[in-house]
Amino acid sequence: MIRVNNVRKVYPTRFGNKVVLDGVSLELAKGERLGILGRNGAGKSTLIRLISGAEKATSGNVERHMSVSWPLAFGGAFQYMLTGRDNIRFISGIYKQDFERNLQFVEEFAELGPYLREPIRTYSSGMRARLAFAISMIIEFDCFLIDEIASVGDARFHDKCNFELFEKRADRAMVIISHDAAYIRDHCTRWAVLHEGKLVQYDDFEVAHGEFKRVIGVSDRAVEDQARPKTVLTIRNRLHLLENSYQSASRDDRFQALAREASWCRDKAEWTRRGEDWNAVERAYAAALRLYPYERSYWTVLGHAIKEQGDLIGAEISYRTACAHGEPVINVDVHLRFVIEQQGLDVEQYPVRAFRPGPLSEQLPGKPDVMILTRILWQGVQVDDANVLHLLRVSATLDALVAAMVADSHCDLAGSGRTDHGEQGNESRVLDIIDDDNWLSLAIAIFLPGLRAGERQCLIDRVAEGESALSVFFSEGMFLDWPLTKVALKNKH
Repeated sequence: MIRVNNVRKVYPTRFGNKVVLDGVSLELAKGERLGILGRNGAGKSTLIRLISGAEKATSGNVERHMSVSWPLAFGGAFQYMLTGRDNIRFISGIYKQDFERNLQFVEEFAELGPYLREPIRTYSSGMRARLAFAISMIIEFDCFLIDEIASVGDARFHDKCNFELFEKRADRAMVIISHDAAYIRDHCTRWAVLHEGKLVQYDDFEVAHGEFKRVIGVSDRAVEDQARPKTVLTIRNRLHLLENSYQSASRDDRFQALAREASWCRDKAEWTRRGEDWNAVERAYAAALRLYPYERSYWTVLGHAIKEQGDLIGAEISYRTACAHGEPVINVDVHLRFVIEQQGLDVEQYPVRAFRPGPLSEQLPGKPDVMILTRILWQGVQVDDANVLHLLRVSATLDALVAAMVADSHCDLAGSGRTDHGEQGNESRVLDIIDDDNWLSLAIAIFLPGLRAGERQCLIDRVAEGESALSVFFSEGMFLDWPLTKVALKNKH
């Protein structure tokens, strides 16, 4: 039995004391597996270290009535000046284990080859993690502490780790923390959420996961309404937006929670092959992308989900958008060619275009650009996927896209420019509108990149007060130096 009794952990900082754990209590018996969910910095790793004895609590205590491992894949206990082989000898001696037997196991399991005879200070972080996990398996602890082991190595190595832990040692107690909620769901018998220093335990994973999503800002509303975009007033230009979206999404707990939910839905859909299950996949990926519509990699998997429902037009839009946002064409090309050919069209007539990082007017447009420009140039009229796809097919650059939209009958340069942008048609897909609260900030960041934050806010206020977005953007010189757009504007007049 392990008992954590009213533990409090406080770290002093130059800004005052930081309370990481505040009155945390739990009990763990042999054979139980406790999975802990929490956002980055919630204190999960601190709790693991306290249970292992690597750190001491500020107050409260931890009772250990069984042997407890160090955090698996944690290399902090290594002697870095020694070789991997000598570290195995050192640990074998501490635990009175047979060195030769342990060496043979670690050599076969960690697959480090000759590096095992090199100093650990020369190892990469992945090599250290593999060695640490292998060494952890040579000591038969009663309780294993598992901190982000799902991120160690490739899929084959994961399978080896899972076999050693969850099959050969199925009778042991375990505490598991991971960013991968599915890993915790699949391998635990109890669950808990750590938030603002408090640990709340659950017997039902779905309840625990729902609370985890709530505390990280993802509610249990219909999935397409779950996520709200973040402000982009700090974005410098469209290229910065593309790179920032990719990096920020990978660190955003809300985005990652939604992406994992989409992955679970996809696992189910690939098994059942039912249209309603693929629709659930689409809705889940769309909810994640609504946070970061200029993220690139998830547009590809969204395209797969749409394609599985037989919507070739929607799939082609998603694949073209992925390329426009910087996804390598080699990752998308076969899928995009397939959906074009399935429509009975010649791929050469509608070529696959690659991302280009040149001036804004020469960059390749994607679906979010079309939807933003619809708000500005077409006053938010209804637009379906057929219109979006036509514009993406004929527009090799943003300049060509704007020129095509200006030339279209939907563009009324003398119109009222009403700020009531209407609603999307019933045939539109989930992501047809950039969020109401965010589209104007995105438009300013992309098409008027030279403005300071105060100037951007001034434009937002002008639109909020009733001035048309079209007149606001034209007053700032938007598009006036784009050659194709200049011709289209001249012809329009």
